[in-house]
Amino acid sequence: MQREQAVQIAGQLYNYYTKKGSLDIQSMMANNYKMMGKQFQIQQEDVEEYKQVIGSGQKKDFEQLCIRYFCNTIPIVNQQKKQKYSKIANDRLEIARKIFRKFDADNSGTITSDEVRGLLIETYKQVGINNYQPTDEDLKEWMNMTDTNGDGLISIEEFEDLVIRSLQSSGIEIYQK
Repeated sequence: MQREQAVQIAGQLYNYYTKKGSLDIQSMMANNYKMMGKQFQIQQEDVEEYKQVIGSGQKKDFEQLCIRYFCNTIPIVNQQKKQKYSKIANDRLEIARKIFRKFDADNSGTITSDEVRGLLIETYKQVGINNYQPTDEDLKEWMNMTDTNGDGLISIEEFEDLVIRSLQSSGIEIYQK
């Protein structure tokens, strides 16, 4: 699914579940369980946990969730039950953070598309590929894959999410057992 389609779905969901100026999370949860064919007695703790995933319940939060789910960009992890990363995942994330900080020249916590070329070259060097030169198409693909909120910037969180997804797709255990 394209980002624009996910944003459109987010708008429809937001409008459907926003009643009297606030988000009706209980109705949303009830409908979700109904679609899965499950009966579930929703408790206040469940609503609070759901809020952890939804965020503040603003339209932009719905857009980010729909982009994540429908564009297969980031697996949603229950934020309430933060699992600890495995040693290999932590090691790779630390390397990624160092690379990111190197290219975040203004310490804003984001990098621009202009800075991505250097970041990619350095990342490839870290895995032993010293002569990698990304094409403009490579850069565009990488930005589309990494910039999950569509703001044209890569945040440290988006970069970390990409690292974790890459480890997962390589079959590397990312969580401690």
